[in-house]
Amino acid sequence: PAEHACDPADYTLMDKWPLSKLNTLVKLVDEGLAQYKITEPARAIQSFVEELSNWYVRLSKSRFWGKEWTADKKAAYSTLYTVLTTLSHICAPFIPFMAESMYQNLVAANVEGAPESVHLCDYPVCGESMIDADVEAQMAAVETVVQLGRSCRNLSNMKVRQPLNNLYVSGADFGE
Repeated sequence: PAEHACDPADYTLMDKWPLSKLNTLVKLVDEGLAQYKITEPARAIQSFVEELSNWYVRLSKSRFWGKEWTADKKAAYSTLYTVLTTLSHICAPFIPFMAESMYQNLVAANVEGAPESVHLCDYPVCGESMIDADVEAQMAAVETVVQLGRSCRNLSNMKVRQPLNNLYVSGADFGE
């Protein structure tokens, strides 16, 4: 990972979204744990992981599997690596053995001089500058449109891979 550092200018909107959500999650989990709340942060982690796998990874699949080592592919890998390594730190108090396994595979085996365990690392600090509420709201609106589109397809028994003749989306604010 250190050999393939990515220039932040190469990050697309699709890369900025999980990084923003990640820092929002770090803030939420840290505040929750400071108040001895476990359920809310655990649910937030679960929700983030579902969004990451069902949205970011799925939509970036073509970027990951491209044949050329482009700046876009490097940005996608760098984003996913950052998110997963930080996630291993965030999850350590909740799922210690799974977090350790993630850390061993992603960091300990690949980064020279890294602590030998995720439990010996400092807890992540929220990067306030990385949080972009507008990007998060816009992506939430897009997700809502996609979910509504899938619901309409289900109601009309139309397969997902079957193209639509038309799709109309109102300019209403879906973020609220």
